[in-house]
Amino acid sequence: MKLLVAALVICGTILTFCHASYVPTSQTLVNGVSNKYADKEFLEKQKFFFEIMRHLHQPIATEEYLPFAKQWITDQSKYANYTEVNEFLQSYKQGLLKKGEIFTIFNYWYAKQTVQLYRFFQNALDWETYYKNVVWARQNINEGMFLCALTLSVLHRSDLQGIVLPAIYEVYPHHFFNGDVFHDATNRRAMDPSYGFYANKRYNVAQSNFTSTFATQFYGEGSLSYFTEDVGLNAYYYYFMMDYAPFLGGDKLGLNKDRRGELYLFMHQQLLARYSLERSANGLGPVQVLTWESPIATGYYPMLRYWNGVPFRARESNFLWRPYDPIKLSGLKAYEERVRQAIDFGYLNGRDGQRIDLRKPEAIDVVGNLVSGNVDSVHVDYYKMIETTARMILAQGDYYGSSSEVWPGVLMHYETSMRDPLFYQFFQRVLGFYWDFKGFLPPYTIDELNFEGVEIKSVSVEKLVTFFEPFDVDISNGLGFDYTGERSTWNFSVLARKDRLNHKPFSYELNISSQFAGKGVVRMYMGPQMYSLGQLQYMKKMFVEMDQYTVDLVVGNNQIKRNTRDFYYDIRDRTTYSELYMRIMKAYRGEEQFVLDMSEAHCGWPDRLLLPKGLPNGFSMSFFFIVTPFKPPKVAQFSTFDSTYTCGTGSGSKYIDELPFGFPFDREINFSNFVTKNMHFVDVSVYHVNGNQQNASH
Repeated sequence: MKLLVAALVICGTILTFCHASYVPTSQTLVNGVSNKYADKEFLEKQKFFFEIMRHLHQPIATEEYLPFAKQWITDQSKYANYTEVNEFLQSYKQGLLKKGEIFTIFNYWYAKQTVQLYRFFQNALDWETYYKNVVWARQNINEGMFLCALTLSVLHRSDLQGIVLPAIYEVYPHHFFNGDVFHDATNRRAMDPSYGFYANKRYNVAQSNFTSTFATQFYGEGSLSYFTEDVGLNAYYYYFMMDYAPFLGGDKLGLNKDRRGELYLFMHQQLLARYSLERSANGLGPVQVLTWESPIATGYYPMLRYWNGVPFRARESNFLWRPYDPIKLSGLKAYEERVRQAIDFGYLNGRDGQRIDLRKPEAIDVVGNLVSGNVDSVHVDYYKMIETTARMILAQGDYYGSSSEVWPGVLMHYETSMRDPLFYQFFQRVLGFYWDFKGFLPPYTIDELNFEGVEIKSVSVEKLVTFFEPFDVDISNGLGFDYTGERSTWNFSVLARKDRLNHKPFSYELNISSQFAGKGVVRMYMGPQMYSLGQLQYMKKMFVEMDQYTVDLVVGNNQIKRNTRDFYYDIRDRTTYSELYMRIMKAYRGEEQFVLDMSEAHCGWPDRLLLPKGLPNGFSMSFFFIVTPFKPPKVAQFSTFDSTYTCGTGSGSKYIDELPFGFPFDREINFSNFVTKNMHFVDVSVYHVNGNQQNASH
């Protein structure tokens, strides 16, 4: 369930798809390797990023960086590719997006400038050149553009692997919390100079509500706001899209090694499946497929405000296209038809004229890149950028507009997209390409599904319980700070509090009988309850991968017990901005060690959202388990990156085995041979309780 969606499955769990598992700081061994600790050089870098990202909309306040704020490094010998550096400098001289203006990556000019800035950072040959240029850009470049390029740089620069950035919802809290929260906090600060500085944090809390009252009441969509507005969920999607930013790719970054196109489609399929389960738990029907021929029934009022006070663009219910939208729509529908025809014909011609067979299972990677319109697409000039074009139309933005013409809505930012019901309706449409492609592949044979000599005899699952609990996020980075006073910004914390969904940890136990001694792979899925196996032909689209791991089977009985704390794709809550900075500084001063592990991982499904909300009397679902023979991937997992503290993006070695993402639910099902002894369905119920009942016994 974990996100499942992340589709990460592959990578880790769906969701997160993430690419890596959570590793507790207290754990001394990870895959048999001792934990690593940050050295002084690493801590200097870690300290720098936390300080340079503090209060992005204010001038740099750290005195040691001020000398570098006026000039970039001009020595051409300090860069790997000065031609790319010069392209950025020429654009800067001609005029980039100004500081204080609203930034969105879904604008052609802004995206182009962001890529140039990213390359400016990436081409620095040494740390000194890099950090001095970052300081200069922090002072002189638009805040949103700077944040985007810097994040991309940290995620993709080889000498910065393992660096932890503050969570995006604490760097840019305005994109995660309603404008009234910041209005309230600002007023309280004006009346109480100590507000934000109380040692007892409960005096620094600003209560935050979900926007369901105002955002959308169309057919009860607002009842899902606790899920769609969850900061962890939105951060998950943001970081996935930054890891695999469509405008980055090629051999240099190696994103294509990660089955990028397949991952893109599977991750969104998993998100849709997870969202569908949450809808069911709230009594809502299936996700409607977006159509271009009729008004958009579902309106959305985000109630968010940018730093400069401008509200995010809203959309009324039964929205009608503007007069010039049909022109854009005709182009978009043409792009979609090109992909659809390629799938139907079973082949396409690449940019170089090479004919590519689309009847092979691995060609899903080609299709995913086409739909994404990313750099690794075999012919982006012809198949274009379907997602980007659609977002511009749906958000009523102008892809080629200037700053005076761009007024972004939530669909024009990765980190706010999942708040809007239209996001899911659009990707329900996009996933038509995924299922169309899979429909041309033959159903799995019994030999492909079976694991000879291995049988799951039984499965037992502990009681599944969910509850709401208060959750605090440090939003102080989104509030102005007076650096001329005696107080430090690192002692300044204003916390926005929301109720968030969580679940009691639970375990399950597999009883496996085996006539085979060796390695196997266990996959665990969560999906709707079925009353007949025939329903699976449709229901398979709503199964979410919760876990995936290898097991060493012995001849005879095998008892495998696994707890949610061990699930491959899930990550725990992030440490708050200021608290993590304090830990970094203690390590920097030699007072304690800073462990390099995945405890602050950006790549993973929030463990809290493993299960849908459930019902007081139980929400019925199905868990599905399958054990398959271990089929090693082309590149052994974890062999090209250090999984103790990095996510492995672009490594080509993130995945456990070579099976398709979503196996065995990714193809049409032949019910005459589908059910084999190495798979098992079990009915479960998710019980939702009040917060004060969360510790009740089973």
